[in-house]
Order: sequence, then structure tokens, then C-alpha cells
Amino acid sequence: MRTLKNFILTLFIISSNYIDAQFEEKFYYPKKEWLTIDIPYTEDFITVEKDSINTLFFKPKTNPKATVLFFHGAGGNISTYMYIIKPLIENNYQVYAVDYRGYGKSTGKPTHLNVAKDMEIVFNKMKKNPHIKDSKIIVYGASLGCQIATLITKNHQKEVDALILDSGFASFADVAMLYAPKNAHPPIKKFLSHIYPSKKEITTIKNIPKLIIHGKNDKSIPLSQSEIVFKNAQKPKVFFNSNKGHLHALKLETEEVFKRIDELLTTQ
Repeated sequence: MRTLKNFILTLFIISSNYIDAQFEEKFYYPKKEWLTIDIPYTEDFITVEKDSINTLFFKPKTNPKATVLFFHGAGGNISTYMYIIKPLIENNYQVYAVDYRGYGKSTGKPTHLNVAKDMEIVFNKMKKNPHIKDSKIIVYGASLGCQIATLITKNHQKEVDALILDSGFASFADVAMLYAPKNAHPPIKKFLSHIYPSKKEITTIKNIPKLIIHGKNDKSIPLSQSEIVFKNAQKPKVFFNSNKGHLHALKLETEEVFKRIDELLTTQ
């Protein structure tokens, strides 16, 4: 999230007279460089307007417990988030991962508007996969991906069985104002407050088990951001207060995290 802090400083320098809705795209830092993925997967490209969205599907060696729809954070691409994806597969979850426009092999340029629209298309395409359509669905958001995960879950409550929010924030506006001086707050509120804030969207998600993860030593996003979302969430819900840093729980506290993930599937 260091890049997010840099963006906020840039935003403050720019006169509000020149800010339009597209400044929101500065939250996204796509990485095209593709790291080697050493486990099997299938690949699919989904056409959206003039662009294509790259998705990867990973299957465990035995029958999966559920399907995890994975939305990564602001930087990198699917290949750089394998440290989260791989433990899921090793613990018998199949994973459907997606790169937003501009990330990895996906084309185009990401904005809040097209990311939200594209992920609806991706969700509906994913549900048609014969290996997924009859399985339970867990939506997993990592950092910035928590905003997308919450929105998709809100819109598909009859189809989603559980929601995981890992190291997220209350809203785009909330996290921006953490790093901006007070006189920059009015334009931030004006242009970001309406962009599917998790703290508001989660209040409408009913009867879906929720696991919210956040590290005590997270230097990127304060623990208080996830606490706001957790407070607003309806039961059933569980908060896992990790002893680690930003998005490190699944990799470094694997057993404890998967105990809670497995319990999501048995929670009514």
C-alpha cells in the first residue's frame, strides 16, 4: 500500500478543479511481469468491451471442499499472489483467480467503474464452469480486493456461501483520508465516498458467514479499518486478529486461519 500513500500525496498537490472521476484509477498499480506458477491450472480469457480479463482456475488433487473466488490487491497480478492461492489449494480448496483490467495478461486500464462491472461478468462466467457450478462458493478479498469481494457478495447473496476479507479497509475514502491532510478530505469524500464502500455494503449481507482477517502488525492498513467493517457486519461473523503483517496470515498462521475457513462451511 506504499503506492497508495504516494497517490494520496499526489492527489493533495493537484488542484481540485482538475480532479474528475477518473482519478480513482490511481488506486490500481497493475504489474504485467508474470512470475512462474509451479502448479497446474487452466486459463480462460473473458471479453469485456474491447479488452479481455484473464482468469486462472486451480484444482486440488482431491475433491475440493469449496470454490474460492479470489480478488487480489492493488498491486501485482495473480502470479504474485500465489503465496495466498497456493495454501488454499494445498488445503483442498479450488481457486478461481482473476486479474483486473491491466493486470498480468488482462488488457485495458482499471477504474472502479469497470472493475465492478467486469467482476459481475466474471462471476457469472465462473458459475457456468462445470467444475464449479455445483460447489459451495467462498468469495475472498485481499486488501483492495475486499471492496470488490464485498460488493459481489452483496449482489449474489443466494449464490455465495461465505465471505473472507483479508487486510481490507472500510472504504476507498476512509483509507485515502488516513494519509491525506485535512484540507484534502473534501475532494476525497466528494469523489470516493460513493464507490461501493465495504463498511456500508456489508451491512446488507445477511445469513452469510464472514471471516475478517487483519494483522496487528499491518503497516499498510490500520487494524481499525477492518474493525469498522466487522462491527457493521451482520452475524454470523468471526474476526481473526493475526499476529503478522499485511496479508501474511494465510502464509504464516496457516493452521489457525484454515481452522476458521473450514468452519465457515458449517456455520448456519
